[in-house]
Amino acid sequence: MKRFMSLCALSFALCAGMVSCEKTPDNSYEGTNYIYLSSDNTSMYGVEGESITVNVMLTTSLDEDAEINFEVKGGEGIVELEGNPVLIPAGETTASFDIKCVEGIDIAENTVLSVDLVSGPEKLAVRDPFQFTVMVVGSSSLTDEQKAIIEDYKSSTGIDLSKYIGLVDVTTLYTGTDPDTYEPLPVQTITGKTAIVLSEASVSGKPVLKMLSNPMGIQDEMYETLRTVTVDNTDFWYGEWASPSYAMLMEAIGWTSESQEVFSMSLDNIVFNADKTIDFLGEIEDQYGDPITAVPFDYTFSAYDRELEAIASGKLDPVNTPDWAGDCTASPYYHLNCDDITSDEYEGGNWIESKAEISDKGMVFTFCMYRCALDSDYTRVIATYTPAE
Repeated sequence: MKRFMSLCALSFALCAGMVSCEKTPDNSYEGTNYIYLSSDNTSMYGVEGESITVNVMLTTSLDEDAEINFEVKGGEGIVELEGNPVLIPAGETTASFDIKCVEGIDIAENTVLSVDLVSGPEKLAVRDPFQFTVMVVGSSSLTDEQKAIIEDYKSSTGIDLSKYIGLVDVTTLYTGTDPDTYEPLPVQTITGKTAIVLSEASVSGKPVLKMLSNPMGIQDEMYETLRTVTVDNTDFWYGEWASPSYAMLMEAIGWTSESQEVFSMSLDNIVFNADKTIDFLGEIEDQYGDPITAVPFDYTFSAYDRELEAIASGKLDPVNTPDWAGDCTASPYYHLNCDDITSDEYEGGNWIESKAEISDKGMVFTFCMYRCALDSDYTRVIATYTPAE
């Protein structure tokens, strides 16, 4: 999952980069010398060989070598650190280490872990621990009943669904819309993996799959969208004319553009028909609680969990707070995928009829979404899953 660096951290990065190039310690800095931990990813699958590279950056360089030792908190026997302790030579500001899943890893649910400082020079302090998620893959082993369901489908269609269970490669064509011109943006090609299992809803003649994480290959894009319309929305969420409710929400749950959050998606009830078509749309609610038809993704978001807890405890009371902004929520269900997709309501050119089918070459899903407060037209998605060899 993509990480986002604050402007403050970026400024430090630029300064650190110049110091690093010159190899000259900056002894004039008298503030706290923070260690910033960042990565292009904040999640990985819980299988041997999966890894995350974490970048280590100091606010300013030191005049002597620094050995920095980190540790993993939140679970044992799941991951290990490679390249730890980290050595940053005098005059330098950057280094890196890897987080790797251990041999024989076996987790039953998505697990949130963090990396924090154990020891290092007294002058250094970690700005924020690095938080990440090890995602469950799900068992690829099948019961006798499940094997029979898959064999029945194979006998009637020639398609072996067992090749789509486990970690499955997905390539996604993702086309957004320019909010100013209403024209489609250049197509993004996204590659990744989706953890897929045979759903408990499966019966003979009607197998059902469930995508446990990264459904359709767009989990990172959806999280970026959520941030763009909330804590990264400098035009409306901050400043003199912003609703006070935004600040109230963020303060109550400790949610900022710099807070480390956990976001994941899933999709159940992907039904396979005898004619090789696939049913995957469902009924969900829009922002106003009205029923619409769309791809019924489910979401897990740590900031939204804290929001629900704050409301339940009375720390937040949006209903009885005057002038509470309607979009003042961390709920992914409110901000993402929030309009009907069965017909073209916007006539901007990006709508496409939803369909899905499977062949001996792959499993292809075609659909569109409407991302509230961001899209001026639909976002088009074409996700192609490649069967295992």
